[in-house]
Amino acid sequence: MSFIFLKVLELGYNRHKKNKAAKKAQKEAELYYGQPPYPNGQPQPYPMSEYPTGLGPGTDTRFPAPPQPPQSKREKLAYMLISIVRFFQFVLGLTVIGLYGRDVRHDHKYDDTWNSKWVYALITGCLATLTAMIHLVIPFLMRKSASASARGAGITSKPAIQLPQFVWEFVLCILWLTLFGLFGKMYIGVYPEKKDEKDSKESGLGDSGRIDRMRHAVWIDLINLLLWVSTSSWILLKWLKARRAQAGSVVVDAEKGDENSI
Repeated sequence: MSFIFLKVLELGYNRHKKNKAAKKAQKEAELYYGQPPYPNGQPQPYPMSEYPTGLGPGTDTRFPAPPQPPQSKREKLAYMLISIVRFFQFVLGLTVIGLYGRDVRHDHKYDDTWNSKWVYALITGCLATLTAMIHLVIPFLMRKSASASARGAGITSKPAIQLPQFVWEFVLCILWLTLFGLFGKMYIGVYPEKKDEKDSKESGLGDSGRIDRMRHAVWIDLINLLLWVSTSSWILLKWLKARRAQAGSVVVDAEKGDENSI
C-alpha cells in the first residue's frame, strides 16, 4: 500500500509541476504577444492578430524584417572620421605613385635599369590606393542593400571578416614602414648642392630635382604609415569588441539552455 501511495504522490507532484510551468508560459506569452499561446503551452511565433485581413490564395504573408537600430552620434562620428582617413589614404597613395613613378618612367624612357627600391615604392602605393578605394566604394554599394547599413566604411561587424582585414592592413603597415626606412636612410638630412642656376635643375630629373622630390616623398611615406596604423588599430578594436559580444551572447544562450533543461 505504501508503494502505491508513493506512486500516486509522485504522479500528483509531476502533474502539479507541469501545470505550473504551463501557466508560467501562458503568462509570458500574454505579456509578450498580447494573447494566449498554443494549447500545448508554447508561445505563438506569429500571432494571428498581426496577419493582414482578407487573406486569399497567393497572398504574401511574409513578415517584414525587423528594423535596424539607429546609429548613435558617437558611431556616426567614428565612421565619418574613418571615411575621411580612407580618403586621405587614397589621395596620398596616388601622390606616392606619382612621385616615385616619375623616376621609373624616366628610366623606362631612356632604357635604364629600373631601381628595385622605386619599383617597391610603386607596388606599395598601388596596393594601398586600391585598398583605400575599396573601403570608399563598398559603403555606397551597401546602402543599396536593404539588409546593410554601410557601417564602418565597408567593414562588417563579423569577427570572421574583420580579422582578415586587420591582417591585410597590418601587412600594409609593414610595407609603409619598410618604405619609409629605405628612403629615409637615403634622403633625410640630404640637400642638393646647387653650383649655379644652369646646373641646378637641367631636366627636372637630375640629382637636384630627384633629391628635392624624394625628400618630400619620405615625409609623405611617414604620413601614410601613420594613417594605415590608425585604421588597422581601429579594425583590431572592432574585432575584439565583436569577439567579446559574440562570446557574451554564447554564454547567455548557454545559461538559457541550462535553465530550460532544469
